[in-house]
Amino acid sequence: MPRRLLILLCDSPFQHESVEHAIEMARAALRRGHEVNIFLMMDGVYNPCTTQNGEPFKMSSISERLVELMGEGANISACRVCMELRGVKEDHLPEGVDTGGIFDLSEMVADSVVISLVGRG
Repeated sequence: MPRRLLILLCDSPFQHESVEHAIEMARAALRRGHEVNIFLMMDGVYNPCTTQNGEPFKMSSISERLVELMGEGANISACRVCMELRGVKEDHLPEGVDTGGIFDLSEMVADSVVISLVGRG
């Protein structure tokens, strides 16, 4: 029976393995036919920024990997207040990443199995 998974991602890219774990969990859930929502909060709003460049290190950026996830069916939303506080503009995000707030997150939580990924500094 398909379920709705919500991943609350609060870490910035390349800081902790939690971003990698979130991407892999989302991909696995999508392959099993589950609906996946990823809500980016706090420093997590840096993950979809299109200014990332993994090319010098022969790796794809987190932004590119999130776009791939959206292509596989994941829904990705970023906290508008967290973006504003960190200077992340909507035009820094790839097409398809929604912006929302706590009300949107609360609706997602009410309808989902929730996994919170917050790194340990």
